[in-house]
Amino acid sequence: MKRKNTVIRMISAIIALIMIASAMPLNAFADEADVPSESKGHALVLSSSGISVAVLRTIQISASVTNVETQPEIIWTSSDEEIATVDENGVVRGISVGKVIIRATAVVDGETLNGEFAINVIKNKNFLRNLLENRQILSYQYSYIDDYYYTNDKQAWQYNFGFGKIYDFVSPYILLEYDYIRIFFTYEEKDWMLQMWKGQYGMIFYGGEIGIYNRPHSDEGVGFWTMFACPAEEDWLKMEMTLWHQQLNGEWIREFSRDYDYYWWCTGFKNGHLRQEEPADELRLTGRITFKNEEMAGLVADGLKECGFGTADSKDGIDTDEFFLDGCDISFSWQDISEAESTMFIKVSTGFLTSLAALPLFPIILPFVNLFSIAVLLVNVIL
Repeated sequence: MKRKNTVIRMISAIIALIMIASAMPLNAFADEADVPSESKGHALVLSSSGISVAVLRTIQISASVTNVETQPEIIWTSSDEEIATVDENGVVRGISVGKVIIRATAVVDGETLNGEFAINVIKNKNFLRNLLENRQILSYQYSYIDDYYYTNDKQAWQYNFGFGKIYDFVSPYILLEYDYIRIFFTYEEKDWMLQMWKGQYGMIFYGGEIGIYNRPHSDEGVGFWTMFACPAEEDWLKMEMTLWHQQLNGEWIREFSRDYDYYWWCTGFKNGHLRQEEPADELRLTGRITFKNEEMAGLVADGLKECGFGTADSKDGIDTDEFFLDGCDISFSWQDISEAESTMFIKVSTGFLTSLAALPLFPIILPFVNLFSIAVLLVNVIL
């Protein structure tokens, strides 16, 4: 037992050093999110002791009206009392896992003021996940809603390295086994690559990604060593993504969803291991991408057809490996199509020697080695 406790303390120290090394000013736990609703010089301001609450636990939300001598009565309501309730004093109690909107209403001089605060109701909390919920560490964050990790692509250090085919070739040697599809097209004097991934990421994660990349147009075409840059902000695209996982009984369950927003790299990773790493057809990625105009969307639609996708008759009627083009929007469902070559024979036949032969390539892909996976693995050992 003493030895086990010593190991746990050592692991905790390592994690602390990792976090301190990447630390930035942290306002994690006592941040107050002000949500004013203004009318005739008055504003209803909400603040909370936290942005998440565990099931059967409580947090306090406070409300006040500016520019009044006496504070009016505040009426509190919950958007879904099966997820969380709120009493007359603004005390929120978690009921079941999910996301809920807590609303406050006050009447001042005949005018109705409204304010809202979003609360995540979670199974349980711990210090490390609290850190990752409120800020990024090694460019990764955690969401108590759906219990998944993701890349904060707005400030990701991976942004400086771009992407190319070489990364996908080397990835199996660092335990990344995933399906992928690539779409190449030329638009506005730039060569573009849209790529999607889904599969096993190391020993303890599976997940999915969508990335958009570009480079100045070249007539040389795309080769094995061709690198695409992560795009400038004006070239980010609005997209949303959901990962589905097929269970042993054939049922598909939703693992997580990324909200509709601007991304150059939309990601999500769950703790766990697939039953079969290649192909990763027990995972299904669905989503929507909004392109700059219909011309750009049409070029991507042509690329999806070349990959083997079929066309659906409506957005609500999209079947497996189909897409629907609606103006600038493309909605899709991806499961079985993959351009990834099976690496099972290589790994079985050459094993360790093949990995050694690939060592000279490791510096090239080092930025994509998932140090975060190591940290989270240690976290799981502790917890």
